Amino acid sequence: MATGTNNSGEWRVDFDAEVVFSNGGALQMQGFRLDIPGDDIADGELGELIVRHLGLLMVGSTKITRRELLQEPHKGSRNTDSRNPGSAGSGRTTTDLTGPATRAAWPAGPGGAAPGLAGLVDLPVVMVRLLGAGQPVADRLALAPFDLAGHAVVVQTGRAAGPYLTEDAVDLLAGQGALLVATDSREGNGPVAAALAAAGLPALTGLTGLEALPATGVRLHAVPFPGQDTSLIRVYGVTDDQH
Repeated sequence: MATGTNNSGEWRVDFDAEVVFSNGGALQMQGFRLDIPGDDIADGELGELIVRHLGLLMVGSTKITRRELLQEPHKGSRNTDSRNPGSAGSGRTTTDLTGPATRAAWPAGPGGAAPGLAGLVDLPVVMVRLLGAGQPVADRLALAPFDLAGHAVVVQTGRAAGPYLTEDAVDLLAGQGALLVATDSREGNGPVAAALAAAGLPALTGLTGLEALPATGVRLHAVPFPGQDTSLIRVYGVTDDQH
């Protein structure tokens, strides 16, 4: 039975499983979750999905001992082909992410001058969804599965206030070459903002509509509103409809 609802029509599966290796040994999994491409999946297909997601070699057999379908946004599970093959199309979808609390913070340039946007932001997105987490704050482990270099890292917390990154996570973002951080949190002047500024990373806060974005294949665009206040900005996601 499915639990929960969301507007995207995306599904995940929560399951327990055992993976037995042909050269000996086994792997037990409890309460594991993966994106699935449709609204159901057979046990055999789920076993293949586990093997692809974890990159396992020499697997002799898989056994699913419990599973529950959940209608919730995809998290971007690796190698699970999370796009729905039944929704073929062409063109692009644009999703507005600007809310009344959306603000931009740009690290100071040479001489302390704020560089502003310096033109249109157009970056591929790494989507980090923390919905349902007891503490919706991304740490280094939450970011570890992703290739961060050259990306805008979008952290969806599902809440309007509070920190959304740890300082260690900021160090990882800077060290691996992330170019921008964006979030639905409104935390614009706290320790996260200070750590991002020190690391030279721009931040977009107070975004809305992140639940409408797919887990993969999104580019983040941003452009300043006309006027002198460079913290006021329009942000939107662009997705190629090649599903």
